[in-house]
Amino acid sequence: MFKKTTALLLIFIMVAGFLAGCSSNSSKPAQELVFSIASEPPTLDPQLATDQYSIIVGNAVFEGLVRYYDGKVYPGMAEKWEVSEDKKVYTFHLRDAKWNDGTKVTAYDFEYSIKRLLDPKVASGYSFQGYYILNGEDYNLGKINDPNQVGVKALDEKTLQITLRAPVKYFESLLGFISFMPSKKELVEKYGEKYAADADKMVYNGPFIIKEWKHEQEIVLEKNPNYWAKDKIKLDRVRILIVADQNTAYQMFENNELDFADVPTVLVDKAKSEGKALTYMDSYEYFIRFNMKKEDKPWLGNENFRKAIGFAIDREDYINMAFKGISKPATRHIPPTLSGLEKKFVEEYPYDFYPTKADVQKAKEYLNKAMQELNINDPSKINIEIAVDDSSGTKVGIEAIQDMLIRNLGINVSIKTYTFKERLQRMRKGDYEVMITRWGPDYDDPMTYLDYWTISEGMTNSGWTDEKYNELCQIAKTTSDFKKRNEVMFEAEKYLLEKGVVIPLYFREKIWVKKDYVQGLVRTFTSGSDPDFIYATVEGKNK
Repeated sequence: MFKKTTALLLIFIMVAGFLAGCSSNSSKPAQELVFSIASEPPTLDPQLATDQYSIIVGNAVFEGLVRYYDGKVYPGMAEKWEVSEDKKVYTFHLRDAKWNDGTKVTAYDFEYSIKRLLDPKVASGYSFQGYYILNGEDYNLGKINDPNQVGVKALDEKTLQITLRAPVKYFESLLGFISFMPSKKELVEKYGEKYAADADKMVYNGPFIIKEWKHEQEIVLEKNPNYWAKDKIKLDRVRILIVADQNTAYQMFENNELDFADVPTVLVDKAKSEGKALTYMDSYEYFIRFNMKKEDKPWLGNENFRKAIGFAIDREDYINMAFKGISKPATRHIPPTLSGLEKKFVEEYPYDFYPTKADVQKAKEYLNKAMQELNINDPSKINIEIAVDDSSGTKVGIEAIQDMLIRNLGINVSIKTYTFKERLQRMRKGDYEVMITRWGPDYDDPMTYLDYWTISEGMTNSGWTDEKYNELCQIAKTTSDFKKRNEVMFEAEKYLLEKGVVIPLYFREKIWVKKDYVQGLVRTFTSGSDPDFIYATVEGKNK
């Protein structure tokens, strides 16, 4: 009896040990990617998200009719589609797909979401993305009140028809952008403004679901078992840590706490000498914008004053001081990566409105014109406050710009730093004077940088609106002559700069590092989702 009991006890211990081992292994998935972003996503509502952090996460947990991946369009929720001969009517056929709660993803979800994007009551910062759709602009601007007049219609549960007002060569890639990803009507109505504010207040139809969201700390994603292409997704788990300081994030990479990271400026030389550095241009333009509605600061509404700011800045010196020469001086608004007809747009339409070095003489000429127009006799009577956020890209080197403006123009310049989320809120409310901000391409076409300025409220909230500029953009968006379209976009870009609406600073280049076991990670300059980790793998990470 004793021997039998002992034998059974030994078997129990062995089995318990084996199960404990299994439990331990299952708690740490073999395929876990860990990286950081600089800020908490302000919202994961697809129709309200406008910033890169929300888009990074949104791209992983939602999926549109198509998926835009590494510069190409692939079937997403739509398994196939047809385009009419006049290139204006798209008919999408949805596959059998489910939300993570087990309910069907239908064409009605997409009709609802796209019309929600355009609903003036929703006040989406990206509503203008829907202006390509028939009557989309008129509905958003309140010129028509019936959403059924908008050219989006679910013909049945699995068929969606979208009618454009004119052919748009990049429309398919645009549909892969977060604004056109679906929201579930029942949850939007249930949670109202709190929809998508927490993991339990949303559902997911993308490759991953949010398992845990510790605000201001981390977001944990897990593979979505209901995703239609789950077999193509190799990562079991993704941990996205919120780390505002780039130096801290890089140290975490060095300590094997992160699988990839951007390299801080002070460590670029070290990373290069060690052969670790990877480089790419993500096409983000960093620029200065102005609140032209500030009645107590009339110089902000003066185009000559704004251009004086632009010519007083030495872009080369700024980039060398702030980023050790990494990034390109922005002498125009359209970045060098976007496509034209046959070559890059900037190759087909070369142009430099601003110099790479400061032109102090021209800056003072513009300042003197502005002072005459404003009846100001001393530049020291002019003061501006520049708002920046606490992410590395904007706060680094801001003192250099401050010094250039004080030294070259003789005006008073102060700096105010906010969190990324606060800065976005202030921009949308118009609660700022001057701001350094950034814009990245949503699709591979110059219009993604021009459309932004056709609205004076909402996302831009600059107070600037111009009938001629809006008309140029309308022509570019409605003509079927693509050569004429590019010529008009070039004219619009020049007009924007001549009016001093935007002061380009630089086009961002990134130096980054990754562990050797990280494969399939895409650093992309379009679609907003950088990095795109959907199809990444980390085989060999735990060896």
